[in-house]
Amino acid sequence: MEGNRTQHFTVSQTRADNGTATVADGALQVTAPGGRTTVEFTVRGTVADGPELQQFTWPIAAGYTVDLDKLTMRFASPSDAPDSPLCGIGQVGERRLCTLTETNASGVVSAQQNGLPRGKVAVFTTLLPAGTVKADATFTATTAAEPERDTGGLIAISVATVLALALAGYAFLRRRSDRVAADSAGPTADLLVPGGTGVAFASPDGVLPGQVGTLLGGRLRPTDVGATVLDLAVRGYLWLAALPGGDFQISRRVPLDGAVTASERAVVEALLPDGAETTTVSELSGGARPVDLVAVADQARASVVERGWLRSDAGPGLGGRTAIAFAVAEIGAVAALVCAFVGTGLLYALAVLILGLGLIVAALLWPARTVAGSRLAAGIGGMRQYLISTNVSALPPEQRPVLFERAVPYAHAFGDLRGWLGTWGGTVTAPLDWYRSTQGPVAGLGTLAAVLDGVAAQAQASQRD
Repeated sequence: MEGNRTQHFTVSQTRADNGTATVADGALQVTAPGGRTTVEFTVRGTVADGPELQQFTWPIAAGYTVDLDKLTMRFASPSDAPDSPLCGIGQVGERRLCTLTETNASGVVSAQQNGLPRGKVAVFTTLLPAGTVKADATFTATTAAEPERDTGGLIAISVATVLALALAGYAFLRRRSDRVAADSAGPTADLLVPGGTGVAFASPDGVLPGQVGTLLGGRLRPTDVGATVLDLAVRGYLWLAALPGGDFQISRRVPLDGAVTASERAVVEALLPDGAETTTVSELSGGARPVDLVAVADQARASVVERGWLRSDAGPGLGGRTAIAFAVAEIGAVAALVCAFVGTGLLYALAVLILGLGLIVAALLWPARTVAGSRLAAGIGGMRQYLISTNVSALPPEQRPVLFERAVPYAHAFGDLRGWLGTWGGTVTAPLDWYRSTQGPVAGLGTLAAVLDGVAAQAQASQRD
């Protein structure tokens, strides 16, 4: 068989010494019991005409059921000068040369092959001048056999590709919606709700000011520490006071009870360690009392995860989902290499690899916030917008102190404390129950919050170093 056609030979007049030689279904079949066997036969169909020349082709050995130690042949033609004699092993496209092929001075071609594996074919071809003999080769068109199709493997590849694209696409849409939620302001809900004998303050989903940074940025921010201090003071657990010389005092007021979260307790312990009753900002910023915020950051993150706003595996390093995705991809890659080597099951291994890659993309795109966290992020944006646009004069007098004081720590967490204090202007005339300054009810409060931010930032920087 050459290219897209098959050459046919006709064998007749067979004779064998020490063995048998027969023709069955057009094929020469030789049986040799061992020792020396001589086979004689007549063959037709070996010569084909070509442009200005003829080509002689004959498979000198094919289909033996045992390995041959050595194969030799001689070819003599009516022409004194056969051209380009070639002895090759194997089919066209994968044929390699025999061990030796040579032409003597008389034009007789000799060929030798040392070792012919069973089932292999040895073919001899040479070119002859045009008209050397009558061409008798016959050919039929060859229809290439369609490659065997692994239907199951193709289905596995298709399913894995669809799943990988679906997972990656959904993760992309989820990430985009989360980003939009974090950058937008949700519905501006009223922060004052009926409670007891009057009104009560209610933040979106009960989020604490010290949780804002971890929710929005994935980690504790310096403003979260200051916001927690202000919130605990507003709720009556801490006492704040401005001191002469620009210093500030932070003191315990009442014992921390069950209404204080673990992250808030960690802030108090960081500023007032070992049960200390009071400290000053100058002590904290001057290094007299080192501030350790590691526990604060851990507890703040744990509180946000516990509330279902942040994924437990989100954060630096490979989370659980990402690690699983990489493991699936690695298994698929290793399996693909092994299957390619052994020549089976490659499509199934590639399907696992494709699915693993899709899982990796989805895991990397998946936002740290949960769906509830995304909604809360938008709610926080709405809360900030509410505080910015609040019309103090439109509020009933009895509601003003509640909104002003309870919103102070949130305004600081948003970076809007000075604006919040400025909005109220001179409407706050009575001393606050939790903060004291000789210069006025809220004088120096913005400075205290800013200094606390600096203390927290300094502590975080020292811990990174």
